[in-house]
Amino acid sequence: MFLRTLRQDKISDAELNGSSLDDSTVTSYKFYMNRLRKTSPASGQRRLHRRRWRNPGQPKPTTADLIQAASEEAQLEGKSLTHIRKHVLQVLLNAARPLTAYEVLDALEGVGSSSPPTAYRALDFLTELGFVKRIESLNAYLALEQGPSDAPIALFICDTCGQAKEISTVGVAEALAGAAITEGVSVRQVSVEIRGSCQGELGCPSAQPRIASGADTPDSAPVDQHSHK
Repeated sequence: MFLRTLRQDKISDAELNGSSLDDSTVTSYKFYMNRLRKTSPASGQRRLHRRRWRNPGQPKPTTADLIQAASEEAQLEGKSLTHIRKHVLQVLLNAARPLTAYEVLDALEGVGSSSPPTAYRALDFLTELGFVKRIESLNAYLALEQGPSDAPIALFICDTCGQAKEISTVGVAEALAGAAITEGVSVRQVSVEIRGSCQGELGCPSAQPRIASGADTPDSAPVDQHSHK
């Protein structure tokens, strides 16, 4: 019952309190999910976008669908999907793998301002909006093919081809946050990344070991945001 309702994001306090989970786990889950919802608002039309393509049986959205949804969500926040933001999202959606900030910067050439701060501001905006996820271990960015999600997302990253895929994390992020909270610390976010070989499932013939290794090279080294004003 607990896992079923968790997948549907409809866990009531009564169901939690009546579950077989111990009190500390229940308290940790409530705390984390309340924090998640406060930092990732999803009401009204926003919630429709965050669930539209994640329900079972729903067709995969097109690039045009996701760009339109991003534009609408930006407007709901009183902002806009500028030409550069739209271009960055389209580049990430069309990419066969996660892209570093330098690769995104290269893609901005001829589009508008091609300075590192411009690239980072667009990436930060799209990440905050929920359409892009930063892969911490690679210092790279991935567009979410199913759009934003209310729940935390885990990523599998192939060390051979450098591609990434969403992995179901039902209960995982909550358990990790709960374990941390029981140690008396404050949790801001939970990031789950799994590294390994996709065994050809993600298309290893187009190998990109430079990105997958996370090694800093002249082309992939992270941009120091503080050194470009």
